[in-house]
Amino acid sequence: MAAVAKLSAQDSTLVRWRHSADSLAREWRQANAIADLVDSLERERATSGKDTIAVGALRIVANPTPLPLGEAAARAWPVIDSLYGSEAQRLTRRPYIVHAYDPDTAVPRPVLHVGMEVPWNTSVSSLTLLLLSNAPMPDPDPALREWLNGPLRPSLRATQDRGATYVQLVTAPSQAARDCFLGALSRCRDALEVNASTDVITAWYPSAAERRALVVGDFADYFNHGANAAAFRSCAEGSDSTCATLLRTLHSSVLPRPLGYDARATLAHLALRLGGREAYHRLLADTAAAVGARLAFAAGLSEDTLVARWRAEIIAARPASVAIPSWGFVIALGWIVVFAGCGLRSSRWRVA
Repeated sequence: MAAVAKLSAQDSTLVRWRHSADSLAREWRQANAIADLVDSLERERATSGKDTIAVGALRIVANPTPLPLGEAAARAWPVIDSLYGSEAQRLTRRPYIVHAYDPDTAVPRPVLHVGMEVPWNTSVSSLTLLLLSNAPMPDPDPALREWLNGPLRPSLRATQDRGATYVQLVTAPSQAARDCFLGALSRCRDALEVNASTDVITAWYPSAAERRALVVGDFADYFNHGANAAAFRSCAEGSDSTCATLLRTLHSSVLPRPLGYDARATLAHLALRLGGREAYHRLLADTAAAVGARLAFAAGLSEDTLVARWRAEIIAARPASVAIPSWGFVIALGWIVVFAGCGLRSSRWRVA
Protein backbone atom coordinates (compact mmCIF):
# COMPACT_ATOMS: atom_id res chain seq x y z
CA MET A 1 0.00 0.00 0.00
CA ALA A 2 2.84 2.35 0.84
CA ALA A 3 4.40 1.74 -2.59
CA VAL A 4 1.07 2.43 -4.30
CA ALA A 5 0.67 5.66 -2.34
CA LYS A 6 4.20 6.71 -3.27
CA LEU A 7 3.57 6.07 -6.97
CA SER A 8 0.30 7.98 -6.78
CA ALA A 9 2.10 10.96 -5.23
CA GLN A 10 4.73 10.86 -7.98
CA ASP A 11 1.99 10.79 -10.62
CA SER A 12 0.34 13.82 -9.04
CA THR A 13 3.65 15.69 -9.06
CA LEU A 14 4.21 14.86 -12.72
CA VAL A 15 0.70 16.04 -13.57
CA ARG A 16 1.30 19.34 -11.78
CA TRP A 17 4.60 19.82 -13.60
CA ARG A 18 2.96 19.02 -16.93
CA HIS A 19 0.20 21.54 -16.25
CA SER A 20 2.79 24.15 -15.29
CA ALA A 21 4.76 23.48 -18.48
CA ASP A 22 1.60 23.76 -20.58
CA SER A 23 0.70 27.01 -18.86
CA LEU A 24 4.17 28.46 -19.48
CA ALA A 25 3.98 27.41 -23.13
CA ARG A 26 0.64 29.22 -23.51
CA GLU A 27 2.06 32.35 -21.87
CA TRP A 28 5.10 32.21 -24.15
CA ARG A 29 2.92 31.95 -27.26
CA GLN A 30 0.77 34.85 -26.10
CA ALA A 31 3.84 36.98 -25.36
CA ASN A 32 5.24 36.20 -28.81
CA ALA A 33 1.95 37.13 -30.44
CA ILE A 34 1.86 40.44 -28.57
CA ALA A 35 5.48 41.18 -29.49
CA ASP A 36 4.76 40.43 -33.15
CA LEU A 37 1.75 42.74 -33.04
CA VAL A 38 3.80 45.54 -31.48
CA ASP A 39 6.52 45.10 -34.11
CA SER A 40 3.94 45.15 -36.88
CA LEU A 41 2.30 48.32 -35.57
CA GLU A 42 5.68 50.02 -35.11
CA ARG A 43 6.76 49.06 -38.62
CA GLU A 44 3.48 50.39 -40.02
CA ARG A 45 3.97 53.66 -38.14
CA ALA A 46 7.56 53.92 -39.37
CA THR A 47 6.65 53.34 -43.03
CA SER A 48 3.40 55.27 -43.33
CA GLY A 49 3.53 58.32 -45.59
CA LYS A 50 6.94 57.46 -47.00
CA ASP A 51 8.37 56.86 -50.45
CA THR A 52 9.84 53.60 -51.73
CA ILE A 53 13.05 53.51 -53.74
CA ALA A 54 13.75 50.34 -55.73
CA VAL A 55 17.15 49.44 -57.17
CA GLY A 56 17.57 45.81 -58.15
CA ALA A 57 16.13 43.83 -55.27
CA LEU A 58 16.80 46.63 -52.80
CA ARG A 59 13.80 48.39 -51.36
CA ILE A 60 14.30 51.56 -49.33
CA VAL A 61 11.34 53.12 -47.57
CA ALA A 62 12.14 56.70 -46.60
CA ASN A 63 10.48 59.97 -45.79
CA PRO A 64 10.76 62.74 -48.43
CA THR A 65 14.36 63.86 -48.12
CA PRO A 66 17.32 65.29 -50.06
CA LEU A 67 19.34 62.22 -49.09
CA PRO A 68 20.94 60.68 -52.23
CA LEU A 69 19.40 57.30 -51.47
CA GLY A 70 18.90 56.35 -55.11
CA GLU A 71 22.55 56.95 -55.97
CA ALA A 72 23.76 55.15 -52.85
CA ALA A 73 21.48 52.20 -53.60
CA ALA A 74 22.79 52.05 -57.17
CA ARG A 75 26.31 51.75 -55.78
CA ALA A 76 25.40 49.26 -53.06
CA TRP A 77 23.26 46.89 -55.10
CA PRO A 78 26.00 45.41 -57.36
CA VAL A 79 28.13 44.68 -54.29
CA ILE A 80 25.24 43.06 -52.43
CA ASP A 81 24.18 41.10 -55.50
CA SER A 82 27.71 39.81 -56.10
CA LEU A 83 27.94 38.52 -52.53
CA TYR A 84 24.54 36.93 -52.00
CA GLY A 85 23.73 36.01 -55.60
CA SER A 86 20.26 34.59 -56.05
CA GLU A 87 19.61 34.82 -52.31
CA ALA A 88 19.71 38.62 -52.62
CA GLN A 89 16.19 38.47 -54.09
CA ARG A 90 14.97 38.01 -50.53
CA LEU A 91 15.59 41.71 -50.06
CA THR A 92 12.47 42.56 -52.06
CA ARG A 93 10.53 41.50 -48.96
CA ARG A 94 12.95 42.99 -46.44
CA PRO A 95 13.19 46.74 -47.08
CA TYR A 96 15.47 49.25 -45.45
CA ILE A 97 13.51 51.78 -43.43
CA VAL A 98 15.26 55.14 -43.39
CA HIS A 99 14.15 58.22 -41.54
CA ALA A 100 16.13 61.27 -42.65
CA TYR A 101 16.30 64.21 -40.28
CA ASP A 102 17.70 67.71 -40.22
CA PRO A 103 20.83 67.61 -38.03
CA ASP A 104 20.70 71.37 -37.43
CA THR A 105 17.18 71.63 -36.06
CA ALA A 106 16.31 71.77 -32.39
CA VAL A 107 12.83 70.38 -32.98
CA PRO A 108 12.43 67.05 -31.14
CA ARG A 109 12.25 64.07 -33.48
CA PRO A 110 9.61 61.36 -33.14
CA VAL A 111 10.98 58.24 -31.51
CA LEU A 112 11.10 55.29 -33.90
CA HIS A 113 12.07 51.77 -32.92
CA VAL A 114 12.30 50.43 -36.47
CA GLY A 115 14.78 51.39 -39.16
CA MET A 116 17.68 53.83 -39.28
CA GLU A 117 17.80 57.53 -38.55
CA VAL A 118 20.18 59.30 -40.91
CA PRO A 119 21.05 63.02 -41.11
CA TRP A 120 20.01 64.33 -44.49
CA ASN A 121 23.42 65.81 -45.24
CA THR A 122 25.08 62.37 -45.28
CA SER A 123 27.35 61.89 -48.31
CA VAL A 124 26.76 59.27 -50.99
CA SER A 125 29.84 57.26 -49.99
CA SER A 126 28.87 57.22 -46.32
CA LEU A 127 25.31 56.31 -47.21
CA THR A 128 26.53 53.48 -49.44
CA LEU A 129 28.62 52.06 -46.60
CA LEU A 130 25.60 52.34 -44.32
CA LEU A 131 23.45 50.35 -46.75
CA LEU A 132 26.14 47.69 -47.14
CA SER A 133 26.80 47.28 -43.44
CA ASN A 134 23.08 47.02 -42.67
CA ALA A 135 21.91 44.84 -45.56
CA PRO A 136 18.67 43.36 -44.18
CA MET A 137 19.41 39.77 -45.13
CA PRO A 138 18.18 37.07 -42.76
CA ASP A 139 20.80 36.05 -40.22
CA PRO A 140 22.76 32.90 -41.08
CA ASP A 141 22.48 29.80 -38.94
CA PRO A 142 24.01 29.96 -35.43
CA ALA A 143 27.12 27.94 -36.36
CA LEU A 144 28.06 30.21 -39.26
CA ARG A 145 27.18 33.33 -37.31
CA GLU A 146 29.36 32.23 -34.39
CA TRP A 147 32.28 31.47 -36.71
CA LEU A 148 31.97 34.89 -38.34
CA ASN A 149 31.20 36.59 -35.03
CA GLY A 150 28.18 38.15 -36.72
CA PRO A 151 26.34 38.18 -40.04
CA LEU A 152 28.19 38.07 -43.34
CA ARG A 153 28.08 41.54 -44.85
CA PRO A 154 29.33 42.94 -48.18
CA SER A 155 32.43 45.07 -48.25
CA LEU A 156 33.61 47.92 -50.42
CA ARG A 157 37.08 47.61 -48.93
CA ALA A 158 38.08 44.12 -50.03
CA THR A 159 41.68 45.12 -50.77
CA GLN A 160 42.06 46.89 -47.44
CA ASP A 161 40.46 43.94 -45.64
CA ARG A 162 43.00 41.56 -47.15
CA GLY A 163 45.80 43.94 -46.23
CA ALA A 164 44.56 44.08 -42.64
CA THR A 165 44.48 40.29 -42.56
CA TYR A 166 48.09 40.20 -43.79
CA VAL A 167 49.06 42.42 -40.87
CA GLN A 168 47.21 40.08 -38.51
CA LEU A 169 49.00 37.11 -39.98
CA VAL A 170 52.48 38.53 -39.43
CA THR A 171 51.85 40.17 -36.05
CA ALA A 172 49.56 37.69 -34.28
CA PRO A 173 51.18 36.07 -31.24
CA SER A 174 49.70 32.73 -32.27
CA GLN A 175 52.11 30.07 -33.51
CA ALA A 176 49.36 28.77 -35.78
CA ALA A 177 49.14 32.15 -37.51
CA ARG A 178 52.91 32.39 -37.91
CA ASP A 179 53.10 28.87 -39.35
CA CYS A 180 50.29 29.77 -41.75
CA PHE A 181 52.28 32.77 -42.92
CA LEU A 182 55.23 30.46 -43.57
CA GLY A 183 53.08 28.20 -45.74
CA ALA A 184 51.67 25.44 -43.52
CA LEU A 185 48.10 25.08 -44.82
CA SER A 186 47.01 22.89 -41.93
CA ARG A 187 47.99 25.72 -39.60
CA CYS A 188 46.04 28.16 -41.76
CA ARG A 189 43.00 25.98 -41.27
CA ASP A 190 43.64 25.94 -37.52
CA ALA A 191 44.05 29.72 -37.40
CA LEU A 192 40.88 30.22 -39.46
CA GLU A 193 39.00 27.69 -37.32
CA VAL A 194 37.91 25.54 -40.24
CA ASN A 195 39.75 22.39 -39.19
CA ALA A 196 37.47 19.68 -37.88
CA SER A 197 39.46 19.59 -34.65
CA THR A 198 37.86 18.72 -31.35
CA ASP A 199 40.78 20.09 -29.33
CA VAL A 200 41.00 23.81 -29.95
CA ILE A 201 43.69 24.19 -27.31
CA THR A 202 46.35 22.32 -29.26
CA ALA A 203 45.00 23.60 -32.59
CA TRP A 204 45.02 27.28 -31.65
CA TYR A 205 48.00 27.18 -29.30
CA PRO A 206 50.31 24.42 -30.53
CA SER A 207 53.30 25.40 -28.39
CA ALA A 208 53.68 24.89 -24.65
CA ALA A 209 54.92 28.47 -24.28
CA GLU A 210 51.66 29.84 -25.71
CA ARG A 211 49.54 27.72 -23.41
CA ARG A 212 51.53 28.73 -20.35
CA ALA A 213 51.41 32.41 -21.35
CA LEU A 214 47.63 32.24 -21.61
CA VAL A 215 47.23 30.72 -18.16
CA VAL A 216 49.72 32.88 -16.27
CA GLY A 217 48.94 36.01 -18.29
CA ASP A 218 45.45 36.35 -19.73
CA PHE A 219 43.68 34.12 -17.20
CA ALA A 220 45.86 34.52 -14.11
CA ASP A 221 43.14 36.27 -12.12
CA TYR A 222 40.71 33.49 -12.94
CA PHE A 223 42.93 30.50 -12.16
CA ASN A 224 45.21 31.76 -9.38
CA HIS A 225 42.85 31.21 -6.48
CA GLY A 226 40.64 28.61 -4.87
CA ALA A 227 40.65 25.07 -6.18
CA ASN A 228 42.74 26.01 -9.23
CA ALA A 229 45.57 27.70 -7.34
CA ALA A 230 47.74 24.59 -7.05
CA ALA A 231 47.27 23.74 -10.73
CA PHE A 232 48.05 27.35 -11.63
CA ARG A 233 51.35 27.20 -9.75
CA SER A 234 52.19 23.89 -11.42
CA CYS A 235 51.52 25.41 -14.83
CA ALA A 236 53.59 28.48 -14.00
CA GLU A 237 56.46 26.19 -13.00
CA GLY A 238 56.42 24.55 -16.43
CA SER A 239 53.88 21.70 -16.41
CA ASP A 240 52.38 21.90 -19.90
CA SER A 241 49.81 19.17 -19.25
CA THR A 242 48.47 21.19 -16.32
CA CYS A 243 48.31 24.34 -18.45
CA ALA A 244 46.36 22.50 -21.14
CA THR A 245 44.01 20.98 -18.56
CA LEU A 246 43.24 24.39 -17.10
CA LEU A 247 42.59 25.90 -20.52
CA ARG A 248 40.23 23.07 -21.44
CA THR A 249 37.98 24.07 -18.56
CA LEU A 250 37.24 27.32 -20.42
CA HIS A 251 34.68 27.67 -23.18
CA SER A 252 36.26 28.31 -26.56
CA SER A 253 34.32 31.58 -26.89
CA VAL A 254 36.42 33.22 -24.15
CA LEU A 255 39.76 32.15 -25.61
CA PRO A 256 41.63 34.64 -27.81
CA ARG A 257 41.38 33.65 -31.47
CA PRO A 258 44.52 33.14 -33.56
CA LEU A 259 43.03 35.43 -36.21
CA GLY A 260 40.18 37.90 -36.02
CA TYR A 261 36.91 38.43 -37.85
CA ASP A 262 38.58 40.12 -40.82
CA ALA A 263 40.49 36.97 -41.68
CA ARG A 264 37.45 34.71 -41.52
CA ALA A 265 35.35 37.20 -43.48
CA THR A 266 37.95 37.34 -46.26
CA LEU A 267 37.84 33.55 -46.52
CA ALA A 268 34.04 33.57 -46.73
CA HIS A 269 34.06 36.33 -49.34
CA LEU A 270 36.61 34.43 -51.41
CA ALA A 271 34.51 31.25 -51.30
CA LEU A 272 31.43 33.13 -52.45
CA ARG A 273 33.33 34.96 -55.17
CA LEU A 274 34.73 31.71 -56.55
CA GLY A 275 31.46 29.83 -56.30
CA GLY A 276 29.29 32.09 -58.46
CA ARG A 277 25.73 33.25 -57.95
CA GLU A 278 24.54 30.12 -56.14
CA ALA A 279 27.48 30.05 -53.72
CA TYR A 280 25.68 31.72 -50.82
CA HIS A 281 22.73 29.40 -51.29
CA ARG A 282 25.07 26.39 -51.13
CA LEU A 283 26.78 27.84 -48.06
CA LEU A 284 23.48 27.81 -46.19
CA ALA A 285 22.33 24.44 -47.50
CA ASP A 286 23.84 22.08 -44.91
CA THR A 287 23.91 23.76 -41.53
CA ALA A 288 25.04 20.56 -39.81
CA ALA A 289 28.30 20.33 -41.76
CA ALA A 290 31.58 21.82 -40.54
CA VAL A 291 32.21 25.41 -41.60
CA GLY A 292 35.26 24.45 -43.67
CA ALA A 293 33.29 21.87 -45.63
CA ARG A 294 30.47 24.35 -46.20
CA LEU A 295 32.82 27.01 -47.51
CA ALA A 296 34.51 24.51 -49.82
CA PHE A 297 31.13 23.35 -51.11
CA ALA A 298 30.09 26.95 -51.71
CA ALA A 299 33.31 27.64 -53.62
CA GLY A 300 33.23 24.38 -55.57
CA LEU A 301 36.76 23.52 -54.42
CA SER A 302 38.43 21.27 -51.91
CA GLU A 303 39.11 22.75 -48.49
CA ASP A 304 42.88 22.71 -49.01
CA THR A 305 42.60 24.41 -52.39
CA LEU A 306 40.31 27.09 -50.98
CA VAL A 307 42.62 27.79 -48.04
CA ALA A 308 45.64 27.86 -50.37
CA ARG A 309 43.88 30.40 -52.60
CA TRP A 310 43.02 32.46 -49.53
CA ARG A 311 46.61 32.46 -48.28
CA ALA A 312 47.93 33.43 -51.72
CA GLU A 313 45.55 36.40 -51.85
CA ILE A 314 46.49 37.52 -48.35
CA ILE A 315 50.23 37.30 -49.04
CA ALA A 316 49.72 39.25 -52.27
CA ALA A 317 47.88 41.97 -50.31
CA ARG A 318 50.96 42.88 -48.29
CA PRO A 319 50.76 46.62 -47.62
CA ALA A 320 53.28 48.69 -49.51
CA SER A 321 56.36 49.70 -47.57
CA VAL A 322 56.78 53.36 -46.77
CA ALA A 323 59.76 54.67 -48.72
CA ILE A 324 61.89 57.24 -46.94
CA PRO A 325 63.20 59.90 -49.33
CA SER A 326 66.94 60.45 -49.56
CA TRP A 327 66.68 63.84 -47.90
CA GLY A 328 64.87 62.30 -44.92
CA PHE A 329 68.18 61.17 -43.42
CA VAL A 330 69.57 64.69 -43.64
CA ILE A 331 66.53 66.15 -41.87
CA ALA A 332 66.69 63.49 -39.16
CA LEU A 333 70.39 64.17 -38.63
CA GLY A 334 69.66 67.88 -38.41
CA TRP A 335 67.07 67.36 -35.68
CA ILE A 336 69.53 65.16 -33.77
CA VAL A 337 72.09 67.97 -33.85
CA VAL A 338 69.48 70.51 -32.69
CA PHE A 339 68.36 68.39 -29.75
CA ALA A 340 71.95 67.55 -28.84
CA GLY A 341 72.79 71.26 -28.84
CA CYS A 342 69.82 72.04 -26.60
CA GLY A 343 70.89 69.31 -24.23
CA LEU A 344 74.47 70.53 -24.00
CA ARG A 345 73.27 74.05 -23.24
CA SER A 346 71.44 72.77 -20.18
CA SER A 347 73.01 73.67 -16.83
CA ARG A 348 73.19 70.05 -15.73
CA TRP A 349 75.76 69.37 -18.46
CA ARG A 350 78.01 72.30 -17.53
CA VAL A 351 81.20 71.75 -15.55
CA ALA A 352 81.43 73.99 -12.50
